[in-house]
Amino acid sequence: MPGMDDTSLRGLLETALGDEPPIGPVAGNSLRLGIKLRRRIRIRRAAGGAAVVVAMAAVIPAVIGIGGHTAAGVHPGAARNVTGQVSDGGGGTPPAVTGSGTAYVINSGGGTVTPIDLATNTPGRPIKVSGEPVAMAITPDGKTAYVASGATNSGAEPTLAQTVTAIDLTTNTPGKPMDLQWSADAIVITPDGKTAYLINGFPSRTLTAVDLATNTPGKSITLRGEPVAIAMAPDGKAYVCTVTSTGTPSDSRTVSEFMSLDPATGTLGKPVKLSGPPGAIAIAPDGKTAYVAIYSSGAVTPIDLTTNTAGKPIKVSGRPKAMMLYGQPMAIAIAPDGKTAYVANGATGTVTPIDLATDTPGKPISLSGKPGADAIAITPDGTAAYVANQPSSTVTPIDLTTNTAGKPIKIGHGWDSGFEAIVIAP
Repeated sequence: MPGMDDTSLRGLLETALGDEPPIGPVAGNSLRLGIKLRRRIRIRRAAGGAAVVVAMAAVIPAVIGIGGHTAAGVHPGAARNVTGQVSDGGGGTPPAVTGSGTAYVINSGGGTVTPIDLATNTPGRPIKVSGEPVAMAITPDGKTAYVASGATNSGAEPTLAQTVTAIDLTTNTPGKPMDLQWSADAIVITPDGKTAYLINGFPSRTLTAVDLATNTPGKSITLRGEPVAIAMAPDGKAYVCTVTSTGTPSDSRTVSEFMSLDPATGTLGKPVKLSGPPGAIAIAPDGKTAYVAIYSSGAVTPIDLTTNTAGKPIKVSGRPKAMMLYGQPMAIAIAPDGKTAYVANGATGTVTPIDLATDTPGKPISLSGKPGADAIAITPDGTAAYVANQPSSTVTPIDLTTNTAGKPIKIGHGWDSGFEAIVIAP
């Protein structure tokens, strides 16, 4: 659309798709687009370009009343202090914030993964992977990353073929892609490093196991609805959030649920109903509580895993001034000591700390004053957070001893960068 930059286009699309009533099966594909709003591959496949996206944003709410919600991947991480200095996102020079180790950022638009040396905050040479990557996980020993790729627009027609590419992190060398049947939305690895699990959304609605010793996919497990987020507990049990549309176009319902999944048997636990479509899951290090970011309400719902009951939602973000929608929690990370969680709010471009002893949110940390905060990861020592911001193609470090945002690290080229995930090698 002439005269409209990436951020404005993003805001228009999210405004049109956000905070609307649920819909039925006839509009299922549109709901899935809303759930994966920031996923460039979904938007390109469904809309075919920016002009169509703008037209879709104007038409869909009037015709079918879509509710737009994004599934952000779960990222390993930590956070410590709820109080402390907060960056105002404007004016002055951001402080220098560095960490230790290496972060890896998915760039779906370029079909690459970019390493960042956290000691100097310097991006390295992008690693080319198969297709358009959407999710990534690193083995517990820190030696190998597995990157799940979904749809690709190479050739005359887009393809839904899914691949998983292993990257040797000692040399940053990708291996031969594994071909799977369906496009993935997220990937987790078991604590013993032997198996990866991928959730596959529409049309399969399944979870696929991959034997990492042989790089061989196993039998898929059919889920209750379309999976939008997955997390792995310390005991090796998986937890999944699903969204299901039921009813008719004139009388429709959208049901969002959280449930356990025993990967060994494929047995699903009793579902816990959620107040709205989820964005991400994080599990406390002691394995007793899960925290689910509810995209549509700007809240995080704690779930007691010993009793399988949901607690009172924790409000983490409000409505941005320029847009009639909530702040959209995109990702959540929990400290290694289990004391604090950090929630990345996409529409407001902020990160909210939560004191998990009291479930009390702290003052949001502003990154730039613009939409962003699509994914978050924390260094293993818990001293710094790194937040991927898709519209600006940056990664912002946060000093967790002061809760101060540092100078952004430039990677990619705007909306086309398609930042889907950021992880830090243990």
